Amino acid sequence: MKRLLSTVSGLVMVAALLTAGPSPARAVDPTRGYPGICTGADALTGVTVVIDFQELHNNGGVPASTITRCSPNANPGTARTGIKALQDAGISVAGTAQWGLGFVCRLEGRPSATENIPRVSNPTYKEQCVVTPPAEAYWSYWHANGAGTTWTYSSFGALNRNVVPGGFEGWSFSLNRNASTNPVPRVTPRNPAVNPLNQTGR
Repeated sequence: MKRLLSTVSGLVMVAALLTAGPSPARAVDPTRGYPGICTGADALTGVTVVIDFQELHNNGGVPASTITRCSPNANPGTARTGIKALQDAGISVAGTAQWGLGFVCRLEGRPSATENIPRVSNPTYKEQCVVTPPAEAYWSYWHANGAGTTWTYSSFGALNRNVVPGGFEGWSFSLNRNASTNPVPRVTPRNPAVNPLNQTGR
């Protein structure tokens, strides 16, 4: 009888998981980084990370508001990759089975493995993070030196690019866009502590 009840209970749990829909976004790790742009001692040594979920916000009824957090550098002067900056900001990041963190697949649990991503070519597409995500639905990667107001699309992956101290690292979900229409993060990448005269547009 106990075994039967256990089996029934297990089946109910599986059924619940299968019908639960998209998983909620994970909570940012509050022990790492802090909200807003880098200030104080971190203003010129840390980097500000922006995560703009774009159409993923409220996709499947799951909210995901834009995140702006300072990613302090525990060892100022030491180079950090874009991936390390994400982690130091407290952002959960997942890569693909094929490339590991060489290709970012999820940020803060989005897109989840269960939510439909309405690609033009496949409206019920679900991201499993096995191979490289499709060009119709992926996390585009941007950067700015903090001296201006515009973002630059990165030609390097975050694992192969070092961040600019005092600058910004941006991630913006690109859905049904192309190279010329990928959406920039909707946060102005301006750090008041950065002197534009000392920047070279890196």
